[in-house]
Amino acid sequence: MSYRINSSDFEDFLLSTNRCNCWQHNLPNSLGVIQSNKEIIEDNIFMFKTNALVNNKLEVNSFSKVLGLCIVINLGDDIVYIDKSNNSKLLFKKDELLIKYINSYEGSIVFNNLTKTKSLCLVIRDEFLEKYFFKKFKNEEILKRNFKNHISTNIKKSLASYKTKILANELYESPFKAELDTLYLQSKAYEIIYNEFKDLFSLNSRICTCKNVKFNSQDIDSLKRAKELIQTSQKVYSISDLSKEVALNEFKLKLGFKELFATTPGSLVLEARMQKAKALLITGDYNIAEVSSIVGYKHQQSFSVAFTKYFKINPKELLKNNKYYFY
Repeated sequence: MSYRINSSDFEDFLLSTNRCNCWQHNLPNSLGVIQSNKEIIEDNIFMFKTNALVNNKLEVNSFSKVLGLCIVINLGDDIVYIDKSNNSKLLFKKDELLIKYINSYEGSIVFNNLTKTKSLCLVIRDEFLEKYFFKKFKNEEILKRNFKNHISTNIKKSLASYKTKILANELYESPFKAELDTLYLQSKAYEIIYNEFKDLFSLNSRICTCKNVKFNSQDIDSLKRAKELIQTSQKVYSISDLSKEVALNEFKLKLGFKELFATTPGSLVLEARMQKAKALLITGDYNIAEVSSIVGYKHQQSFSVAFTKYFKINPKELLKNNKYYFY
């Protein structure tokens, strides 16, 4: 079922300069309700806190004239975003973050049966971006060319960092009112923006390649098989070996893991390595060098560093104390 939001009142809400504004839309036939609260962090930064309760499978279409850089964090159930301007269709899972640069927006959100959504969106306008973002972002020309042609640019889609998730939830549930609330919201919003800008700059500002990649049933079976191999096989796989084993190229393998499992094959491989290493060390039958080799490390020092970072305990201490700490 498809439904289109009345755009006139939605536009008034989005473009209003009121310090705090609320919008609610009741879907027809008791299908649910969509609510959003807007607050102005500063003249060039808007914050939207949106939640929806939808009782059936539904596609909600909308158009808006919002423009700028959008940082969106999904704090609720999975949904699908469809952006007609760049023909992208993205599965947006809980605790994922999406950064887009847009000049007006036409698209839809697909809700799958009973869905409770909760999202936080920061919209940052060009005056702020010119001062703090564009000068360090290497793909500025692509962004501005797409913007001129009314094409949205997906810059980043990934799991939100632990720190960003905490900040987003704090923003969503501010405990203060009046002037102290304004100061609280500004501090948290600026921290998210700073962290995400810093991360984009450190990643050499590569544009997200998650645009409308199709996964057929065979691809999905290959992805599930890859996950099963990582978690159950005695062999320790590299990404290259895994790609060959399941007959799926590395690009689709990595993107598919993000889309289907909200993680990366590298993260699961690391987890499998560490859990196997822990089990071997606990037996007392192997020394650190032997375990390091068994789980695929060429150098014992590299293994020890990875193990300590993962479990917060050095493998030497684990052997010495003959006990295991869970984290």
